[in-house]
Order: sequence, then C-alpha cells, then structure tokens
Amino acid sequence: MEDNSKVTLSKSILDMKFMKRTKERVLKEVDDAEGKAMYSNEITDEMKKAGNIVFVDTSLSNCKDLIDGRLSFGGMNPEVEKLMANDYAKRVEQIEKKKEKDVTDEEMAKGYSTVVNTISKKFQNKKNRKGFVKPSEEDQY
Repeated sequence: MEDNSKVTLSKSILDMKFMKRTKERVLKEVDDAEGKAMYSNEITDEMKKAGNIVFVDTSLSNCKDLIDGRLSFGGMNPEVEKLMANDYAKRVEQIEKKKEKDVTDEEMAKGYSTVVNTISKKFQNKKNRKGFVKPSEEDQY
C-alpha cells in the first residue's frame, strides 16, 4: 500500500544548521501550495497553460514621457490631430491636479510661524526662556 501523503521532516530537524537550504525549499513549497489552494477557483486552466506572458516595449518614449512620433499641423492629418488634442488635454488635466493645494497659504504661514517660535525657544538661554512671552496673533502678521 502506497501512502499518497508526502513525508515531511520535523521542525527540529529543519532547524539544524546543515538543513538551511532544505528548510527554505520546504517553506517555499508550503507557501506555493497555500497560494494554489487560495486562488484555485480564480485561476483557469487556460491561464495555467499560457504560462508567463511578458510584454516588452523597447521604446524609451514611455520612460521619458516623450510625445508620439507622428505629428500633424494645419489639418494635414485630422486623425493624428485628434490624438494630439486628446493627449494635450490629458497632460493639461495632470498639470492642473498637481497645482491644487492641500494647505492654504494662511495655514502654511501659521504653521511656519509656530515652527520658527519653537526653534527660537530652543536656542535661547535659560534666563530668556523664563521671560519669553508668546507673541499674539496680531503681531505675527
């Protein structure tokens, strides 16, 4: 009678110094088995047969954020001009999103003034620290 279950090594044996590679291999197999069990209903047979699909783009235009090679001006190629207009609109939207402020100028000024006061306190000697009076908000502006 053959036993279908795989014989596993005990934890104490795997912890031995000369069993490091075997321990890493066993842990990797266990992790792979858990991953397969977890995603078995989502991964189809077609996905398993296809293997790894890698798309390679040898162009540097995506990395350096360059414009496309085809340009058209003055209505010479309307299709390309539509593509250029769409690309320009996307770039304008991205620039506008970057310009939006999370903090108003007034809030930034108040925060900066408190930082300046804190650092100025740090560099004062003990005599001046005791008599230090916090400036009022009217004096800050």
